[in-house]
Amino acid sequence: MAESIPEDVVVDILLRLPAKSLVRFKCVCKRWRSLISDRAFAKSHLQRVKAADLIPSQRIIIGGRNSPLKTVDYEALDGGGEGRMVVPHGIKPLWESRIVGSCDGLVCLLGHSNFVIYNPTTGEYIELPSSDFVDHAMYFSSGARYDSFYGFGYDSQSDDYKIALVVGDVVVEVKNWKVAIFSLKSCSWRMMMIEVPFQEEGVECCGPAVYWKGALHWDVFVWNTNGEGFSAMLSFDLLEEKFHQVLPVPAVDDGILLLGLEIHGANLFIYNNAQNPRIEAWITDQYRIGAPWKKWLSVDCSALNTPFEKIPLVYTRSEKIVFLMDRKWMIMFNPEDNTCREYLLGTDLITEYAIYLETLVSPYLGGGAVE
Repeated sequence: MAESIPEDVVVDILLRLPAKSLVRFKCVCKRWRSLISDRAFAKSHLQRVKAADLIPSQRIIIGGRNSPLKTVDYEALDGGGEGRMVVPHGIKPLWESRIVGSCDGLVCLLGHSNFVIYNPTTGEYIELPSSDFVDHAMYFSSGARYDSFYGFGYDSQSDDYKIALVVGDVVVEVKNWKVAIFSLKSCSWRMMMIEVPFQEEGVECCGPAVYWKGALHWDVFVWNTNGEGFSAMLSFDLLEEKFHQVLPVPAVDDGILLLGLEIHGANLFIYNNAQNPRIEAWITDQYRIGAPWKKWLSVDCSALNTPFEKIPLVYTRSEKIVFLMDRKWMIMFNPEDNTCREYLLGTDLITEYAIYLETLVSPYLGGGAVE
């Protein structure tokens, strides 16, 4: 019966299903396995996911120094369930990895000796060639802070996923930066000297890069020659392979420190000092010079009755906020009645986290796969 259904009808039906379901449906028959594994099908499915509400397809991936990666389905938590913590078993290169970033369902990790591109939904991964650049990134990211400028994203013109890594000290005091760029399509590194848009004395990275609208974005602090500084947004266009200062930062009161960037659906948001009693965040959907920021949330966290670090990760469809608390547990906070539910994440310190989409995109642009 199923064999008599036209191919285009089968494709249309399957494209409407979640990626996780499609991974299971590969076992239905050889025809479906071949179709679902096809890169063109994966791209069509990704386009459909991006055209709809992204939040149901978004997950949080977390990791620690001595623990495997885990995936948190925060919408399941919001629905009253226990959530689904998925531990990828038997994939040793993923243990104790730093999370560089995510793009189109692929998560870039920095392991002990190389970068790894991993799709948590399909379980596929590829270990990238080692180089001196990896040693540099490991050295500057060995502490609790993100002291190295690196990120992972997609170049739509070349249909390629890239890693960009600034090869320099924590506080960079030169006009041109050495940038190592890895192309997943060619599976190779190359070095470039790229001008930065700041004339000031030093630029300090305040957090991990976020990929958004074709560019990597960092929240940075820029020092001038007088020893004074200011917050700014630094972007790296993956198509042009150039640094820009496109987005302004929101205007905030003195004493408020903008701490980090995150993604909500198709939007970018920035939040303030995570140890303040009141957490505030600003959001934008525009990537252009002078783009406006809108105050998105302002939450009095004194109700949480804790001095610990509070990092807003995601905002659910029912308008609850998921916080990472002291990098050890997660809470679902309801700002309407100041109530929350706690979820322990294990005994290890959570040093890594990112938001990713559940997709079928393969890290093997050449077509190979890890079985």
